[in-house]
Amino acid sequence: MTAPPAALFRRWVHVREEDAAGVRVFRPADRPLPPARGREGIEFRSDGTFADLRPGPTDAPVASVGRWSLPAPARIALTYPPGARSAGAPTGYEIVEVTADLLRLRPI
Repeated sequence: MTAPPAALFRRWVHVREEDAAGVRVFRPADRPLPPARGREGIEFRSDGTFADLRPGPTDAPVASVGRWSLPAPARIALTYPPGARSAGAPTGYEIVEVTADLLRLRPI
């Protein structure tokens, strides 16, 4: 993969009940999801930025914005501004699968 597929560029919500074998499963934010409190998410933008979305005090998402790059095929590196990285947020992912309705990422 020399460039991420166009399907990557949208807001995704982490559906942790579908995670398996160290791979995180995300679904498009505009799709119906099972009820869950405080879902995390990520939004990849075609301009090279991303938003790491974490539940805030009222469970509404709070974004940490940074930049993404492609250091290797099927790998996305995430760079956060100083002090903006969410606790426990990964600094990169291996893209396992991406379609219009599914994003599977393995944190690296």
